[in-house]
Amino acid sequence: MPKKTKKKSVKKKKATSKPKVQRTLLTEALRDITKELNRLKKDKSKLQNQISSIETTLVNTQARESKLRDEISRLVANEDGLNKRKGNVQSRILRLKEKLGKINKIKDEIKEV
Repeated sequence: MPKKTKKKSVKKKKATSKPKVQRTLLTEALRDITKELNRLKKDKSKLQNQISSIETTLVNTQARESKLRDEISRLVANEDGLNKRKGNVQSRILRLKEKLGKINKIKDEIKEV
């Protein structure tokens, strides 16, 4: 009769090792998600600061624009007043020239006499 050989016993992995691997993977995934979340929070904070800065700049620019518009309106009003004065002065100069012309004509007539 042939000899019976002993079968080598193969150790089976314990059922607890599989949950440990899953737990490790889940822990690593959770750590990665936490890192990504923190990075996104930092990015959000930076963007909010940029938006706040831009809003402040926009408000300042709008205020400056308003002041410049007011200044332009004031200058246009002054220009209108100056144009009226210029027209009055030109009219007076024209009348004076006419009077001087009449005076010169009278002088010439007097010289002829």
